[in-house]
Amino acid sequence: MKAIDHLFHFFLRFRYPVSLPGDIANALGVDVSNFLTFDEFVTQLTSANCRPTKLTKFMPRARVEKAFCGALRKEHFKEKTIFSYYFSEGWMEFVLLFDEQSRLRRIYIQHKLIEKEEGVEIPLNRDPEI
Repeated sequence: MKAIDHLFHFFLRFRYPVSLPGDIANALGVDVSNFLTFDEFVTQLTSANCRPTKLTKFMPRARVEKAFCGALRKEHFKEKTIFSYYFSEGWMEFVLLFDEQSRLRRIYIQHKLIEKEEGVEIPLNRDPEI
């Protein structure tokens, strides 16, 4: 079985030579297949049904940023962090906005296929412990 997995991974790298959809799916905690086309992948991430299970509203910044440890680029600012993943179709960026107590408030996904300048907001569930 492992030989088949390695073969699939080898062929996936032709479509996705740097970042995989699974890298982002793992960070967000969403169910996304590595076998989607890039357009299908963007459509799935920007749909109203995309709800992260690993990230919640008001989650502490350190825990949120740890989830994105596989991003190729990480840019930290006072009230936001940008995590970037590279695909043949260009950079996909996740802009995470934090409040003054360093708690997650919003996530936006940005890519050249997304026409809105600010990107598309990914809806967050509230942390049941808060």
